[in-house]
Amino acid sequence: MLHRLALRVIPQLNEAVTEADVRKRKRWVMLLPGFVAFILYRLSKDVLPLSDPMALLAMSGVLATLTAYWAYAKGRQQTLAQVCQTDGPGRLLWVGGWIGFVYGVQLSLLVLAILALFANYNFLLHPDGPAMMALIIPCTAVTRDAFEIGHVVRMESQGVRLVTFPDGRSFRELLQRDFLHLARWVGAGLVAGGTTAVVFRLGWTGDGSDVGQAILICVVAACFAHGAFLSGKCPLEDFSDRFKIPSWWEACRFWLWPCLTFAFTYYLVQFGLIAFVLQVEEVPLFVHLAVGGVTTGMMAGYGYFLGARVFVEAQTQGGFSEGLRRCPFVMEILAKTGWVTSGPKPSPVEIRQAEPSRDMLP
Repeated sequence: MLHRLALRVIPQLNEAVTEADVRKRKRWVMLLPGFVAFILYRLSKDVLPLSDPMALLAMSGVLATLTAYWAYAKGRQQTLAQVCQTDGPGRLLWVGGWIGFVYGVQLSLLVLAILALFANYNFLLHPDGPAMMALIIPCTAVTRDAFEIGHVVRMESQGVRLVTFPDGRSFRELLQRDFLHLARWVGAGLVAGGTTAVVFRLGWTGDGSDVGQAILICVVAACFAHGAFLSGKCPLEDFSDRFKIPSWWEACRFWLWPCLTFAFTYYLVQFGLIAFVLQVEEVPLFVHLAVGGVTTGMMAGYGYFLGARVFVEAQTQGGFSEGLRRCPFVMEILAKTGWVTSGPKPSPVEIRQAEPSRDMLP
């Protein structure tokens, strides 16, 4: 779901997909897939074994794949035949496989987990209602995201230079370029989340322990995600200065969404995988440790990535501040690491297309 985070947190992408005209077209596009999913469920529930989790997830993935291609073409304002001609097989496979099938299955697990954990509406005991929602909601969400990605690709084809494209490529580049910075946050998140889960399970085994554990781990994960975001966003500041909050209201909003919201999302997807795919009734302690560690580590890594991309966009589009330009030591480091290239004069600086490592930055 990293594409969803990028579309909403990276300013350039968020501005592109929230324009009034884009939102208006997106609302109309989103109406049809949910209705079609409802009709298909009503027609197929007596034919297909949709009370079986694997059959339900398979159908959800197939519907989400078809929906993703259709909505992506709508965002491109092209027909599917034109999209197949203009887009390479890698892009098409990513749209259908990741934004469609994988994302749709994840969202179905999320829906089933929410109903089971917070509404006591277990799909294994009452399959009809949860199954219907596990088809309709993912199709609607996949439509929204595929449409937005299609619109972004259309902008790119019209010559708009995108600092970040929401396909995960920038995250892979960050892994290669700044592995140590990223690994520190991910490692700390793995340890903190796993430890939190183990301590909680050992200390509280009564009623409501699953809900309590989910809330506690997700709060810890959200804190790590927010801290990692601020660290990645301000790499040139002293370590203590990176975490200064100019507006507590904005900080609380960002902590609630996307940090806490997506922490719950990743936690509940894992919960759904364990409960409905593996159907484990007595979850071992090491599984709780793994779920807590993965949730917190993943959110920390994604938070650092998003902060780093916001930093890159700010420098690429806004240029370096005069204070930074007047600091020869910092500018020398930036030139060595490739953030800037300097001409015969100390100013102005030009941002390169390639993005370098920040290993030498403070």
